[in-house]
Amino acid sequence: MREGITIVDKLTLTIIDGGNLKGYAKMNPDDAKKLDIETGSIIVFTEPDSGFWGAAEVRKDEDVKKGKLVVDSLLLSAAGIASEDPVEVVHHTEVLPTVNYVEFGIKPNDESVKAEKILLQAEKKIKSLKKILDGRLIFKGMEFDWPDLNSRIVIKDTRPSLTGMSFARLSFEALEKGTGYQFRVMGIAIPFNAILMLDISGSMTTRDVPVKNIAQAIEGLKDLTQEEHDLQEFLEQFKEGKNVQRVQAAALAVLLYLAEKIGRGFGEKVSIITFENKAESLTFYDPETGKNNPYVVCTGEAKATGLLMTSLLVVDKCNDAGQLTNMGDAFIKAAEVMESFENHEKPVMLIMLSDGMPTAGPPPMEVIKEHFSKEKNYVIYTIGLGNPEEIDEELLSEIAAFGRGTYKRIEDMGDLLVWYATLASDFSTIIRGAKSGS
Repeated sequence: MREGITIVDKLTLTIIDGGNLKGYAKMNPDDAKKLDIETGSIIVFTEPDSGFWGAAEVRKDEDVKKGKLVVDSLLLSAAGIASEDPVEVVHHTEVLPTVNYVEFGIKPNDESVKAEKILLQAEKKIKSLKKILDGRLIFKGMEFDWPDLNSRIVIKDTRPSLTGMSFARLSFEALEKGTGYQFRVMGIAIPFNAILMLDISGSMTTRDVPVKNIAQAIEGLKDLTQEEHDLQEFLEQFKEGKNVQRVQAAALAVLLYLAEKIGRGFGEKVSIITFENKAESLTFYDPETGKNNPYVVCTGEAKATGLLMTSLLVVDKCNDAGQLTNMGDAFIKAAEVMESFENHEKPVMLIMLSDGMPTAGPPPMEVIKEHFSKEKNYVIYTIGLGNPEEIDEELLSEIAAFGRGTYKRIEDMGDLLVWYATLASDFSTIIRGAKSGS
């Protein structure tokens, strides 16, 4: 008891839409006392019939009538609770987690807009999103309007994950100093071209990649390529519980990536660049033009050429490869390939897989900054395969961060195939403030 007021665990109040209160909720001081709430305390309010809920930082206001809870419009809308509904209010006393990553889902109001343009606009208009959201309490599934982007925004995921009725205070400064924040367009597929850069230095013949959880993927690829005897024979090497060469694992990942691209049906282009002492872009014959191109067009007609040629060629090339690793030259080739893509408005995903560190050629970060700093419509992912003590994870992480992507170290075949399948169908960018290439 305090000043004649009985402290209660829960209070039922009528919720009122208060307009733009910058994420706050206002309470009458007498109601606040009953919950032992001070200015700056945090409350959780729940609509008992639906279970919809929200959270807010409190401001005490004598102009608010007793029995009322005046809540910021964005919070009220995000919680899915209507004005004048009764809510149960409790005082939240637990320490809020520190969020170092947020995935924002974008739902464009204009369904005709191109998804790739929405991503570029989101990056350009980020200041207005910060103005809306910075310092607010957020929870997973929270949805609100971003007027400048003419879109709805959804908090799809966070790190650490906000599960159940957990929430956190959002700080863009903390995000940009941490692992960043990511935009994904929801409901609209993004066609994008890709450049796969594969390390084929001698160490890639090391047989230490466990075959695990890939039976379904193998069967799917066998069905897709059942008329190709050599490819079927290649797939038979991947027996559950066995180890395969790193290059075989990489070749199978390329195979799956191309199959996913063909299945999308957008006619996307995929280039394969191998690198060891030097980098080389694989070429593909186009029967319509009679020309060799540094990419394969992923259509149904490309199955025999694209899938068979690239997967087997990668393995064959590795058998004659040198011992050096020239990552810088791979990115020079990648820049040349990007120029060969006719539609420069279409985004490009670059994926580099390596089991080591640069031992030849120009420093890769210098090459990337020289050739990609003026580019905006791309993302770089890096993958470490094999012994982590032999991989320059710091460099691969920095390359990915500059390219607004992520670095991932692979543990087994299942992990590798899931990641490549995801990347084949999902174009998004991560913003990390000063570290980003944007």
